[in-house]
Amino acid sequence: MPDQPSPYTSTFDLARLSERGVELSLSPDAAERARLAAWLGALELPRFTATVRLARMPDDTCTYDAEFTAEIVQACVVTLEPVRSAHTGSAARHYRVAPKPSRRAKPPVEIDVGGDEESPEVLSSPLLDVAAPVLEELSLMLDPYPRAPGVTFEPPKEDPQPTESPFAVLAKLKVPPQGKPKRRK
Repeated sequence: MPDQPSPYTSTFDLARLSERGVELSLSPDAAERARLAAWLGALELPRFTATVRLARMPDDTCTYDAEFTAEIVQACVVTLEPVRSAHTGSAARHYRVAPKPSRRAKPPVEIDVGGDEESPEVLSSPLLDVAAPVLEELSLMLDPYPRAPGVTFEPPKEDPQPTESPFAVLAKLKVPPQGKPKRRK
């Protein structure tokens, strides 16, 4: 996943989520898709759509379920030719909004945010970027080394081995001794 935050966001206030839930459609325009393509390190993102369903659960958590489809054009790592690919995927998350701190002097409520896959992600604000999970999943699906069909990498041919060793060249530079010097006592 890219290190920078996504240039496309769609925020939903979970405080407004009713018991019936909500279904949202994400369909960025051409300019937003161009920024997303650059963020993903691709040449183009001709199509990207997602359907997100949010539901409130009885235990004050919210479920997030989404399906998405995308067409993306990346540069071949060998020839730099455009390589088209189509992706479909889904994303599922559980969220819980952290309670607001009370003005009265109470001990803080401890929230376990352990690495348990089943435990919900705790949000400090009821505002949720519903585009982030699908974009995260899309970025993980992309081939980091796309190749055009039939293209293989041919390493450059090695230079022929020198006929003479570098040490042989150094040996030629060595000056032969001009007789042995006499030792003085």
